[in-house]
Amino acid sequence: MRRSLNRIRHVFFDMDGTIYHGGVLFPTTNPFLDFLRGRGIGYTFLSNNSSYGHAEYVARLAGFGIEAGEEQFYISTDYAVDYFRRLHPDLKRLHTLGMPCMDRMLEVAGFVIDREHPQAVVVGFDRQLTYENLCRTAWFLRRGVPGFATHPDVFCPTDQPTCLVDCGAVTACLEAAAGVKLKVLGKPDPGMLREAAARVGVPVECTLMIGDRLATDIAVGVGAGAMTCRINGPGADLTPAPGIVPDLEVCDLGKLQAIWEGSVLEED
Repeated sequence: MRRSLNRIRHVFFDMDGTIYHGGVLFPTTNPFLDFLRGRGIGYTFLSNNSSYGHAEYVARLAGFGIEAGEEQFYISTDYAVDYFRRLHPDLKRLHTLGMPCMDRMLEVAGFVIDREHPQAVVVGFDRQLTYENLCRTAWFLRRGVPGFATHPDVFCPTDQPTCLVDCGAVTACLEAAAGVKLKVLGKPDPGMLREAAARVGVPVECTLMIGDRLATDIAVGVGAGAMTCRINGPGADLTPAPGIVPDLEVCDLGKLQAIWEGSVLEED
């Protein structure tokens, strides 16, 4: 396992439950990022949360004292763009149910938001969800317009006394109302990690996926052929996922760093 760590050239991080929880940054996060930078290992934050764009994520991490560029984020909206370009290059007009940042990212990528005659429906995490748009989206789906969801998460993690209803739950509502199934993208679809690795020019087998959720973070790494590490400390989602086994499981990034530093010493 330690020898395998020495092959890693790029690390992909989940965020909430992995580097912070809610509004609290884990104390082991910045030392671990320093560790990676000191060894010339790149890293990308890989998130299913389509309710934020790159600039918003940059600002969010800056609030924790983490400096990152927009190019260091690959989110489910990015994967939707790459997926459409690769497998559905004919799709240009989209009806969306999501935050304005998702619409902006799609438009920058060359898609047109069309509320009258869309070729496809895209459902994301919409923190401004309206009943009107929910019904309009279901209507398009019932008429046979193909539907895609940016990710499967039914709730978004938070340290506040609430449950943040996420894309997967809204997708289930639409599927029940329209009597159809949407194509669900995002983690754990292994294509998401493969596309992210391709963007940074690193073979996926030379990458490490770190996250707390077995069913999404670890499953995407296992499916894509990356090395995986599960964080199971405070704030982690410990929901079981039968058949999904990480290569490593640690309580925090500090423990992973200690294991990795030991492997470097052994190699030396």
